[in-house]
Amino acid sequence: MSVRQGWEPRPDQPVAPADEVEQLRRALATQPAIEQAKGMLMLVRQWTPDEAFAALRAISQHNNVKLHDVATVVVAVGSEGASGSIDGVIGAVVLAEVRRLVQDRTRIRTPR
Repeated sequence: MSVRQGWEPRPDQPVAPADEVEQLRRALATQPAIEQAKGMLMLVRQWTPDEAFAALRAISQHNNVKLHDVATVVVAVGSEGASGSIDGVIGAVVLAEVRRLVQDRTRIRTPR
């Protein structure tokens, strides 16, 4: 399994152990917010875990915002907390996308 989902190091350029450890630390630090956001979307829309992740990823890619930042906004809004670490403009854009997805009646397409 690679350090990042969908990312594989090139065979001719091995990843330094210290770099790999740092990437894993960052992934572990951001994972709880992503999982919480997935759970919130699953609850609100009755989506599968894959559909909820696909929605978060789509918002992230469509708005050029880090996945962790998207998840942080979802969690903050869902728990009525303040997203102090997120820029107000990013928060507004992400929130608008989440509202659009939640109100949309179609299912999220997941990669097969």
